[in-house]
Amino acid sequence: MKQEGIVKWYKDEKGYGRIMLNGEKDNHVFVHFSSILPDKERFPTAFRFLKQGQKVSFDLHEIPNSTDQKQVAENVIVLSD
Repeated sequence: MKQEGIVKWYKDEKGYGRIMLNGEKDNHVFVHFSSILPDKERFPTAFRFLKQGQKVSFDLHEIPNSTDQKQVAENVIVLSD
């Protein structure tokens, strides 16, 4: 099921960040660059990244038996900057 959120922060040099679910500051999920879907217009060099404040949609996946990340964003699409 598709979710929407806002990028809380993203570290280009590390390739990961956090997305706030429904814009709620304390409710966020992990996102890795490999989970961002390619987009020739936004990512012409194929390097995929996010910017703080961008609105995105994504699939929310639960990770069983994880102590660090209980939920992660997959199939991330940038909706607006």
